[in-house]
Amino acid sequence: MLARTSLHCRAVSRTFTASLSNSTAPPAVGKGSLEQQRSRERELILNVLSTVPSPREARKFVDSVRGRETLRSRREFEERQAQLAGKTTKLLAEVVPGEFLHLHNTTPIVGEQQGSLVAALVCLDSSVSPKAIDSAGKLVAQMQRIGVAPIVLISASSEEDRGHCGVVARTHALADAVEREGGRARPVCEGIFTGNGGEAAADSELIWAALAQDMAPIIAPLLLRDHDSKYQVRQLNDTAPALARALMTPRRQSREQGTGGLLHVARLILLGQAAGIAGPTGSELLRLVNLEEDYAGLTGNTEAGAALGLMRTCLQTLAPTAAGIVAAAHGDPSVVIKGLISERPSAANGVGRFSLLRHGFRIQRHTTLATCDRERLQRLLERSFGRRLDSARYFSRLEECAGGIEVIVAGDYQGAVIVTYEKMGLGRVLPYLDKFAVLPEEQGTGMADILWAQLRAACPSCLWRSRSDNAVNRWYFDRSHGHARQTNDGEGGTKWVFFWYRGSDGLGQRGLTPEDVHEGIGVAEGIRASFI
Repeated sequence: MLARTSLHCRAVSRTFTASLSNSTAPPAVGKGSLEQQRSRERELILNVLSTVPSPREARKFVDSVRGRETLRSRREFEERQAQLAGKTTKLLAEVVPGEFLHLHNTTPIVGEQQGSLVAALVCLDSSVSPKAIDSAGKLVAQMQRIGVAPIVLISASSEEDRGHCGVVARTHALADAVEREGGRARPVCEGIFTGNGGEAAADSELIWAALAQDMAPIIAPLLLRDHDSKYQVRQLNDTAPALARALMTPRRQSREQGTGGLLHVARLILLGQAAGIAGPTGSELLRLVNLEEDYAGLTGNTEAGAALGLMRTCLQTLAPTAAGIVAAAHGDPSVVIKGLISERPSAANGVGRFSLLRHGFRIQRHTTLATCDRERLQRLLERSFGRRLDSARYFSRLEECAGGIEVIVAGDYQGAVIVTYEKMGLGRVLPYLDKFAVLPEEQGTGMADILWAQLRAACPSCLWRSRSDNAVNRWYFDRSHGHARQTNDGEGGTKWVFFWYRGSDGLGQRGLTPEDVHEGIGVAEGIRASFI
């Protein structure tokens, strides 16, 4: 096990070290010595490795940002956009769940080069103290270094510091913190927000100008009032949605010239005092939030309500593949880096916690096929597995399952989990994951993790099987507590890998014991294949 871990770490290290050494990010600036620059580089590599990405996640992340070029002038930037507009758009297609930055059909691809910048909108809420500015500056500099373009929006630090001068000083302080860490930043205190007391509007031209110079725009929440040309300090719930809309709108000059000009805002990051979103009881932080399903039950928590409302509004504007991260501004930057590299929620235990938010999907639960739409369920299974379902035999097995079934459907039959409760000896029941299906076009939207969370809530312990050559097995390895490989060929010459996770149901009932797993594998071996 230790040998495998060592090999894994070395593989990931080589992937990221090669990426960083070939990075097009500008060299560190300022008065830092060469040793300080090397120290920052070592710290960044350690932060990246501390996220424990799988080799696949590491390669996926590097591939997602490798098309970002260092654009040294506005002219070069405009020329690049014009070139992209004349090329054929290709879409990335990947059928493996749990991938970071799965660039959906908003992203043009030119050969192997991306046509839009991978960006993250970082919001610092009013609870961020001056001491936490340094941590935020380090995070922004590290994001630049790994190829993600940070766009930072600040708010006033307190009710007493909401004046024009205080906000400008705070904006410059963060820009200075970024520069001290070897990054490049540009304070943008004017020319972004306009309005007349109602909904704010935003213009992204100055943001694009900063990005064209490989600088992180640090944006002050100052709105220029149309009726008297005076500046007014606005809060994040006004400025962040306006900025999200502007970033998802083609640039004004691009529309006039008929060229492209889109950012792929892959993450919306809210840095504040709290390390995540608290659950309904307030006793623990939620690892994953499905806003479509969980929002109403969480808004009773006043402290979390503002963050949830802001995230929900902005994520509705961004691409379906975008995700939100709520983390502590004063925390270790590696926590947020983890949320950038991998879309997996943070670990259940430990200090590296954050909450991952998805716009998500509505969830339906069925305990009988009578309430399911069989035709749509069959189409989902066939499209997800790429094979024809032996529908008559399969649905008959579900109907006749002695222990019952549970079908969890996400959205409009865009994903589903099917669990059968298989009878074992001495009156015991095995929760068996019969099918885990997600439509190919929904990959990267977080549906897989949302369904997995629903499965874990419904079945504290579970066992399942997968073909030994299934590309999804790496995803299963990451989420299981154990596995066993079938030594002999099963039905139709198929070799299976059996996975399981175990846990308590919270009512004093035991999880899967080693004896249960052994017997459960025998039960799973006897289940006939569902596809023709």
